Amino acid sequence: MLRLTAQLQTKINEYGAAAFPNEGCGLLLGYQQNGANLVAALHPAPNSWPVEAEKPERFQISSDEILKAELAAMAQGLELIGIFHSHPNHPPVASPRDLAWATWPGYSYLITEIRDGQPRQSRSWQLTPDRTNFMEESVEII
Repeated sequence: MLRLTAQLQTKINEYGAAAFPNEGCGLLLGYQQNGANLVAALHPAPNSWPVEAEKPERFQISSDEILKAELAAMAQGLELIGIFHSHPNHPPVASPRDLAWATWPGYSYLITEIRDGQPRQSRSWQLTPDRTNFMEESVEII
């Protein structure tokens, strides 16, 4: 389960809408409690995918941004607990491409649909321990 406040979900929606028609992305900072990932802060990141024409379908977070997020999390007594990104004009379902690039079981992979520049729904996924698939996890707005 992924838990976050309505304010953080609104910020994620705003980042995705601002990145449209490209995928927007960032990292979720927080902690794990009773098997749930609790989001306490966000670290938005530029989409550093190297081919500009592919950014509507692909995203990449640079290692420098991941390090910045790690340091920001540590300074706040938090951890990296997941990644968020948007799907422009596509449902918030983890794609085969998302699976190929996913790295960390236990992380929440929150995907927000941005339809014609407007945020729609978000869904979250976790990588299975053997890294062969995603399982959907519930999202609770608190």
